[in-house]
Amino acid sequence: MFFILYLIPFISIAQVRIDPEGGNSELKGIIYKNEYSVEFKMHTFGMSAGFNKGKQSTYYKTSFYHFDIGFLKSAKEKKGNLITTGLNIYNTYIYGKANYFFPLRAGKGIKVYLSEKESQRGLAIGYSLEGGFTLGVLKPYYLWVKSTNSDNEAILVLRKYDEKSKEDFINENLIYDKAPFFTGIGESKFLPGIHFNAAVHYGLKAFEKSVYAFETGIMFDAFMKKVPVMVETDRFNNSSIFINVFVNVQFGKRWN
Repeated sequence: MFFILYLIPFISIAQVRIDPEGGNSELKGIIYKNEYSVEFKMHTFGMSAGFNKGKQSTYYKTSFYHFDIGFLKSAKEKKGNLITTGLNIYNTYIYGKANYFFPLRAGKGIKVYLSEKESQRGLAIGYSLEGGFTLGVLKPYYLWVKSTNSDNEAILVLRKYDEKSKEDFINENLIYDKAPFFTGIGESKFLPGIHFNAAVHYGLKAFEKSVYAFETGIMFDAFMKKVPVMVETDRFNNSSIFINVFVNVQFGKRWN
């Protein structure tokens, strides 16, 4: 589905008249020099929320700074067993997961419109490119696992992943449930990297005061070493590179 959404905009651009000279001046309004927008991005293996602060250098080109916080998961993630408790609440865990991973991205980009809008309610189509640095945050994924105490009584024990607890994370007979999200947040670690985004940009009211836009594109994240999102096995290794197709929605304001 994401792949189809990614291809549609390129087909659309091929059908739009590109007018590098600016076309009919009656289509132009006030040139706003500054803009900001917030965005919400859904991609193949996660999501992010971000902020853009831009300055218009020409009528069709805007340079901008970009900041976002996201969530990345592995393609191998799957829900574990559902367990009914005495309170009739269903617990879930992600089998084989070792860490949550949250990228914090900061970068710079450009947005270029290739087509005139047809009217004040028209649509302008272009592209955006953005890249920069990423700081990945790894937070341990804690599990409640079944064990016994010194009296051989059944108990639940809180575990985070390391080589000693590997069996607890891959043996579904031992796993009871995941721990609350904030468990172990003080043990988070950081992993630096870089990112790059390329998108087809659809601007609704592209030359007016309000910013309404959406994008489809591809995003690339690379880190200095493999990101330990999952427990590694003979059949699976973590990667240092994430490539995702995304859909992005933006809204904000322009001003002088």
